[in-house]
Amino acid sequence: MFSSERKFDPFTLVVGILFAILSLVMLKYPGGSLVVVAYIIAFAMVMEGIFKLADLTALDKSLGISNTWVIISAVLDLILGVLIIFMPGLGGIYLWVVLSISFIMDSLFELWASRYIGKNHKGYFWFTVILAVIGLILGIVLLFNPVLGVSTSLFLIAFYLMFFGILLIIRSF
Repeated sequence: MFSSERKFDPFTLVVGILFAILSLVMLKYPGGSLVVVAYIIAFAMVMEGIFKLADLTALDKSLGISNTWVIISAVLDLILGVLIIFMPGLGGIYLWVVLSISFIMDSLFELWASRYIGKNHKGYFWFTVILAVIGLILGIVLLFNPVLGVSTSLFLIAFYLMFFGILLIIRSF
């Protein structure tokens, strides 16, 4: 990958093109895309719950801590994953709430961290504070507007797929 001679990689090109196409399909069919994303979330949660339960003895031996919280977390993952499988709309709600809360928590962290930045870099301090306040407002707006929250989530996933697809296409040459 980092050799001095560059070779054409057709596999990377095909994967990049598929990611870019998948991005466009997600933007064209948001309803179907939401269902697919919900099923992916459900599958990941079920697998996470199974892996947590399967790894209990290793956790107990290596860390020497109680498994109670791990078991509770695993059971919640399994229950929520199975619920999303049978009710994909719940996956959309999960996506909406997680995105909204992550915007709010990240913005609050940036506001907290900006006090350390302000001691050395006033310009960067104000830039961070302004972006954190915008992020906080956006997170609150997303939290109280489910359609905007789900749409934003799907757009961010599609943007990532397009960006990564273009990156792979460029990397293939």
